[in-house]
Amino acid sequence: MTGGPNPIVNNYSRHDESSPLISKHTNRHSDNSSGSSNSHISANDCVSQIEEEFEVHDIAPSIDIGDHEAAFSLRKLIRFAGPGFAMSIAYVDPGNICSDLHCGAVAGYKLIWLLFLTHALGLYIQTLSARIGIVTGQNLAQHCHRQYTKRIRIPLWLICELAIIGSDIQEAIGTAIALYLLFGIAVWKGILLAASLSYAILGIQRFGARKVEAILIAMIAVMCGCFGIEVLMAKPDFGQIAEGLFVPRIPANAMVQAVGIVGAVIMPHNLFLHSALVGTRRIKRGSTVRHASIREANFYTVLESAIALLFSFTINATILIVFADIYSMGNGVDPTGLRGALARTAEAHLPGLLEAAGLLEKAFGKAGPLLWAIGLLASGQSSTATGTMAGQFLMEGMMKLQVSPWLRMFISRSISLVPTMLVGTLATKYLDQFDEWLNVLQSLALPFALIPTLKFAQSKGIMTGDFALGPYWRAFGWATAAAIIALNVYLLLPLVLQMAVQSMVAAALAYTSFGVYLTLVGVLVFADVE
Repeated sequence: MTGGPNPIVNNYSRHDESSPLISKHTNRHSDNSSGSSNSHISANDCVSQIEEEFEVHDIAPSIDIGDHEAAFSLRKLIRFAGPGFAMSIAYVDPGNICSDLHCGAVAGYKLIWLLFLTHALGLYIQTLSARIGIVTGQNLAQHCHRQYTKRIRIPLWLICELAIIGSDIQEAIGTAIALYLLFGIAVWKGILLAASLSYAILGIQRFGARKVEAILIAMIAVMCGCFGIEVLMAKPDFGQIAEGLFVPRIPANAMVQAVGIVGAVIMPHNLFLHSALVGTRRIKRGSTVRHASIREANFYTVLESAIALLFSFTINATILIVFADIYSMGNGVDPTGLRGALARTAEAHLPGLLEAAGLLEKAFGKAGPLLWAIGLLASGQSSTATGTMAGQFLMEGMMKLQVSPWLRMFISRSISLVPTMLVGTLATKYLDQFDEWLNVLQSLALPFALIPTLKFAQSKGIMTGDFALGPYWRAFGWATAAAIIALNVYLLLPLVLQMAVQSMVAAALAYTSFGVYLTLVGVLVFADVE
């Protein structure tokens, strides 16, 4: 496969004399060449030295942010807008859509507050990864390469790659179901066609970051429009929606769905993606303006990310509300008896992405499944594009493997195609159970992206003293990580105990896998960084 490096993937901000990385390299060079007539090294030589070490390329021009401005500027916010919206795509992928409809079906409006909380938590975590990219000029994967030995780095990379492949499978299934609903294409054919459609979006990357960002924002607008219209058609009780948003509670029969929200919403590869995409914005790093420029970039990045995740929350909430309305008798009229029948069988059988279209048709007529399919198609294709970019950042940054994005997608899709095709051809009715297990995979992989993010963000050596996490935010971050790990143990332990009673071999495999998982998490927690 031919083709140069991805112009978006390799489009990072350049360093200057004030960068802590350049200072480090200057000192190292001076130490190594003491007594030599060539002991002086210029800033340009330092830049070349760093770029050679980290294989940073500047194929496409960065997006110039301009000079620092003391007052708020809408024009500058628009210049920063893009990376946060690309990041937010992972929050509305087909896996999240499936999780939303299950939450609505089982718990009604009662889990809207938890959905909002996970998005707020996601904003905090995404902000940390973005700050790493802005302050240091290097993304999360590159810092993993610098800070960890191969014994840590290789398992870390494999786990994160596995999570990306799992996400790729969900996106392929979602796209295939959308194509079936729109054009009657068989699911297995839709899976193959989904892989082909992904290359069309990938090709737009050659025209620069702004073009890709514009398409992703358009996809978000399509999802908002389609699912928003369905909410208006459902005519829900907005008083109950407000109660679900502001009164925290988890019904006893919805504990699994509540845990699933966390696993579905916060995606591990998204941290690598966001920390790299902010590098497409070129900020002033001269010694006199560096501190103010970085603070300005952090402010606008947080604001843009908050706006983007507000749209993502809106999309997820609309899906939850629509299916809460369909599955609940509520206070409205139920002339067809559909809501009453569904309410009696909700716990016995939850709908998947395909079955959901049939329910929408019964509730809203032909417009229901049409809007559902268009929104699902936008979700599947947009999340495939961002997943491919995240994989490219991860592979090049952490392992220094320079692979064309076309080849990268081909490898990822080839690996994910085998299990997806098997399910799509031989066990179509198990697509949704398959999707639920993939959400669990994302939750299990999340600590392997979150823990390095926390350790790097709190390091004064990496972030410099002014931008390292303070004690309160550091405590909040580690409390969040501990809660996520505890949720994963909650998910894994029943499965381990269930396998343990089947046979000695199954018990040994289950306990060994559980022990290895906890050991890897512990290694990351206690590994030394700068």
